[in-house]
Amino acid sequence: MRGGNHELTDAQLLEESVDDVARFGELYDRHAQDVLAYFVRRTRCGQTAADLTSETFASEFTSRHRFSDTGAPARAWLFTIAERQLSRFHRRERVATRARRRLGVDRVELDPVELDRAERLIDAEPLVGELAAAVAELPAGLAEAVRLRVGDDLPYDEVARRLG
Repeated sequence: MRGGNHELTDAQLLEESVDDVARFGELYDRHAQDVLAYFVRRTRCGQTAADLTSETFASEFTSRHRFSDTGAPARAWLFTIAERQLSRFHRRERVATRARRRLGVDRVELDPVELDRAERLIDAEPLVGELAAAVAELPAGLAEAVRLRVGDDLPYDEVARRLG
């Protein structure tokens, strides 16, 4: 009941979310941590778990109009979607692994530092032009220091050594 002390059920949230997207947000808030934990336990990878959690809720969101309250917990419907996402993930991984083996290519595993650097580069991509212009306005020595530290990811002591 709205406005009362009673919380809406998952089924009610799903049904109302067809016309009121904020209700879907409530459902997400209620179950996102549990879905994420489900995937972490099964994939042992935080990034994969986060991706699968997003895919699960995106799938639930796009199909929420098809939900029918049969009396079974709506949470079961959500975890059925999660299970299907996990199954698709494993299927894609098997296909990719077979393809890599056929080609004789090893899987590239990034350590946490490399992964963080890659994510930062992806996030900065739209700013590359602005950053290049800003660096171009710096005095030559400072611009080179920025290129060595940020572009080449050298530690400060190495930048200092190279620049004398």
